[in-house]
Amino acid sequence: MANNLKSFVTVIANEEATKWLDETVEKIETGNILSFAQGFYENVDVSEDGTSVMNAWSLDNLGSKWTYLYDVQADNQFSIESAWYAPTDFFKHLYKMVHKIDPEAILEVTYEDESYDPIGALVIKKNDEGEYVMYSEEDNDMEDPTDDMDWDDEGYDEAQMDFMDSIYNRTQELLKECYVMIEENDGERIFDEEVEQA
Repeated sequence: MANNLKSFVTVIANEEATKWLDETVEKIETGNILSFAQGFYENVDVSEDGTSVMNAWSLDNLGSKWTYLYDVQADNQFSIESAWYAPTDFFKHLYKMVHKIDPEAILEVTYEDESYDPIGALVIKKNDEGEYVMYSEEDNDMEDPTDDMDWDDEGYDEAQMDFMDSIYNRTQELLKECYVMIEENDGERIFDEEVEQA
């Protein structure tokens, strides 16, 4: 069975872009793969009975075999769950949609595999050269101290809370590293020349 990976998405944008995002996410059914895909894409390849998204389409357009809305945290913040990988193609697509409303928008993502291998962060924004780029960082070395413990062992709860804090702190460090690398003009361009000049 594929590991599930949870991504926490934050869009930093103007009021118009934030409103569009919140209204879009509000229409998507939590836990529904088809609803998620159709909420953000017009060209979704669905099964003959119209009830599911084709895996090949998801891999090509989202970057993972399936993705669905997990939860809405607050205005301009939501979480999604995907199979195996962070759906980076979806993040690029989402940024391009927000960019049409607010060219100065920033997309921040932190993510964690259910086994915490990997955890990571991703940022998309305009760099000092005026190019829109994505940079991501991962950590594959986090070890859960409760793996060798039973839930009723002494110290289990404290060990689990400390580990959760360390996961959060590490993803925030990775997020900062992404910003630093973009400021140093590193990262993957997400627009081709034609789109950027349009």
